[in-house]
Amino acid sequence: MATIEDIKETALIPFQKHRQLSMHEAEVITLEIIGLLCDSECKDEKTLKYLGRFLTPDMYQDLVDERNLNKRCGYPLCGKSPERIRDPFSMNDTAKKFLLENNPYAYLSHYCSKFHFRCSQFYQVQLSDEALFARTGVHLFEDPEQDKHDIDFKVTLFEELLREKASEEDIKSLISGLKKLGLNPDSGTTEKDDTELEDDLSKWLAQIKIVENDNPSILGDFTRED
Repeated sequence: MATIEDIKETALIPFQKHRQLSMHEAEVITLEIIGLLCDSECKDEKTLKYLGRFLTPDMYQDLVDERNLNKRCGYPLCGKSPERIRDPFSMNDTAKKFLLENNPYAYLSHYCSKFHFRCSQFYQVQLSDEALFARTGVHLFEDPEQDKHDIDFKVTLFEELLREKASEEDIKSLISGLKKLGLNPDSGTTEKDDTELEDDLSKWLAQIKIVENDNPSILGDFTRED
């Protein structure tokens, strides 16, 4: 499993002497990150959120595709295989595009479940379109603008949102928010879709485990994570 330290050691260490990455250096970091996670998974949520500093939506899609080629669920926190494994070279691009656009269960060829499909979508739409080489200093272990990076490239995981929004009213609010992000369960926007998504959210809430920390920090939740 990949950790933040693994990402630093594998992809970032060679570029600690300057704040501005070249296009080539940014490409190297991207390839190293994809190489690290195409056949592994993030150890924890903290690691996946840290990755948001370096990924664009297109880079993330490349990561999902590479994980699928290795028969792994596209969501980087998952170590399972997609629900339906198919040979990606068994059909031409036109046929694959048609199936993706017209098969309501096409996501099962890329993810282990609808839950991780939604988690992945929610993560991807939050990623910045800004090129990595333009994200000055984001790759540095110590940077005077670290707090700014934490804000500019912060992502919230779908699992976190579900843990926080556990009431019926909050679930309805979450459904509204997902619609604004374009994450409808299907192409339609009928009342039936709202009911289906609400049922899904209730099921997904049941899947999330809340783990009690046996050794909490003396500073509680005010402890800053690097």
